[in-house]
Amino acid sequence: MKKIIFSILLVFLTTNSFSQCINANSLYTDNITYLNALANWESAPAADHYLIHYRVLGTINWSNVGNIAGSDTTRNIPQLQSSTTYEWQIKTFCDTSNHPNSGWSYSDTFTTAAFVPSPFNPSIFPIIGNLTCNENTAFTIIAEQIQNEPDIASSVFSSDKGYFEISTLTSGDVLGNASYSSSFLNFTASLVLDFTLGPNYAKIDMIDSSGATMGLFIIENLTPGVKISSIGPNDGNNYTSGYISQINFTDLFVNPNEAGSITFTATIDSELGDNINFIDSSIIINCEATTIENIDSFKKLVKVVDLLGRESDEENNKILLYLYSDGAVEKKVIIE
Repeated sequence: MKKIIFSILLVFLTTNSFSQCINANSLYTDNITYLNALANWESAPAADHYLIHYRVLGTINWSNVGNIAGSDTTRNIPQLQSSTTYEWQIKTFCDTSNHPNSGWSYSDTFTTAAFVPSPFNPSIFPIIGNLTCNENTAFTIIAEQIQNEPDIASSVFSSDKGYFEISTLTSGDVLGNASYSSSFLNFTASLVLDFTLGPNYAKIDMIDSSGATMGLFIIENLTPGVKISSIGPNDGNNYTSGYISQINFTDLFVNPNEAGSITFTATIDSELGDNINFIDSSIIINCEATTIENIDSFKKLVKVVDLLGRESDEENNKILLYLYSDGAVEKKVIIE
């Protein structure tokens, strides 16, 4: 009888000694929006990785958030419903085999914010780097939306003058770069030529550092002018979390051979059926035999203002207007 009791005790102690995997604690939630929330915890002493599950409070089924490294102490809980109370728990795994594990922690609860949509009002800003007639120039398009605007379904951007130098391109050429910054997604990418169809049509992919395709552009030469159609990243619902994006073509655009303004237009449709049209004729081409540097040497910066005309300090990731002594106005965004 003593031998049996001793054996049972030995099995219990041995099993217990190998199953100890202390869980994370001090759970709390912050950065709560209508769509997602940030789970936080104090790390476990021997964590290899974690698993979070969450659900609407009072319901049965859980959703999981995995691939959480043992060194992490935060993780975004995504794709939530507005004005809804959730609970979440965390489990610690102390090795790669998922055994032993700690079991589930106690629940932390939070309530998402109410959703208040913003009107569909994306901002589009064209910028070219060289204002001299009939010369190749860097060409930039900056787009911005604030949080809770309807997502863009399609956009077509065009000019009434100039052209893209497509005939000299070869598949695989790097034609510039792009950046995208939002609370949901941040990336930088190279603009890589996929293919051309004759001298007036090309497909360009946005390829990030891992080789993933993050979006694409179709560029075309019209008679006259150019057209750019874009398909970019989607944040998974009908409303954006707010973003700023910048597309930089390197010396691909050729200025018209006549002086005067270039008119840029954009037609943008939302996923909810909204439509907005944009017109910008502020870029002026100069055919005089002088350089931009010489022109700039005769003018001085007067002040910097925001889009509402208020004086502003220079800031990253913000569209600002630079007002010069000769009356020129320059739009700039410094991407951090």
